[in-house]
Amino acid sequence: MNSDDLNPERLKKFQPFETLDPHQLLLLRSHVQWQQLAKGQSIFNSGDIDSNEYFLLKGEIELQSSDGIRHRLTDEHPTASRQIARLRPRQYTAVTLSACELIVVDADVIEHLQDDIEEPGLALGSYGVSEVSSLDELESQELLSGFREALQSNQFVLPSLPEVALRVRQLLDRDDSDAELISNAVNADPSIAAKLIRAANSPMYHGTRSCETTRDAVVRLGLTTTRQLVVSFAMRDLFDTKSKLLKQLMLKTWQQSVEVAAISYVIARMSKGSGLSCEEAMLAGLVHDVGVIAILTYVETRPDLIESADHLNALLRNLRGEAGEAILQRWKFPQDLIDAAKGATQWDRLHRRTADYCDIVQIAKLHSYIWSKQALPVARIDQLPAFQKLSLGDVTPELTIRILEEAREQITAVKTVLNG
Repeated sequence: MNSDDLNPERLKKFQPFETLDPHQLLLLRSHVQWQQLAKGQSIFNSGDIDSNEYFLLKGEIELQSSDGIRHRLTDEHPTASRQIARLRPRQYTAVTLSACELIVVDADVIEHLQDDIEEPGLALGSYGVSEVSSLDELESQELLSGFREALQSNQFVLPSLPEVALRVRQLLDRDDSDAELISNAVNADPSIAAKLIRAANSPMYHGTRSCETTRDAVVRLGLTTTRQLVVSFAMRDLFDTKSKLLKQLMLKTWQQSVEVAAISYVIARMSKGSGLSCEEAMLAGLVHDVGVIAILTYVETRPDLIESADHLNALLRNLRGEAGEAILQRWKFPQDLIDAAKGATQWDRLHRRTADYCDIVQIAKLHSYIWSKQALPVARIDQLPAFQKLSLGDVTPELTIRILEEAREQITAVKTVLNG
């Protein structure tokens, strides 16, 4: 066989070419290279940065990652309808396990042909954080491997906790901390100082007199709540990006985090005897999805990921917990909040302790799905280990309504405080 035998119908079996018209397919065929390789030959190597896209026509190959993961791919496997390990730098070494036939096309040719048929602009709605299952294990492993290697080699920088929040946390670790010291630290950031005063005067925390100074606000709120609010105010500015395509996703993630934070507050208050702080539960809910910041920071360095909703969703689905753990460890957060970020969607998570903040965040997150009319990712809430740890009573429509009704007022209050 040679490139002349690659009729349009054979080319259309590959996903990138499915929507090309006959004229475009003929143009594509003129740019295709046909390769025939013997058993044991290398197609490309891990770490390569090249512009070729490889498609398997016939035979069997093995993909070998630098950390020892191996995948076999035959021409009958569903993944063979796509490019072989398309990420750059390449995350795998590809070796033939049998005599193989491949076609090779320059990535620019594919991009040019697809540009001719795609609608202008990118459908940001497809970047939602709901779970998807369109990628198979092979492509997902490739994405995860690329992110982890980039993280370990410092190819992108994890966000840092803003200075004022870090300073307040450090001061609260001291035995001689008081309202005067904390207020002086907060005043270093006028924006956060103003938000703290507004929070102290909000319906959520208001007293008999209006707070006029940062010190008054700290006295009213208390040192622990002040710390939690300062961290929350500082985090809001981190959910931002220079990429116009990703900004909407950042904003949506922040809004969902605020909702989970508010519902976490309500569930902590309803969990009798848990000994868990409502304010700390709210902070746990707010930071549970902070890993999205790291993932999108990585994606900004990889334009090919921005262009693929499937790739981006795979990263979000599989890495948000791991990335959140990395960020909160960098910020030196307490372990119980790190656990909440790491395990927020690990629905079968088991632990021997009494209820913790991760349990609360899990149940809050599920109720946030109900709140926003999303399908639940679990069959029954009351069968989850997290729910069984919390003293909430039986799962009934009345309980859900009660949680969401109480959360409605709390969400309004939290949004007023955090977005003020």
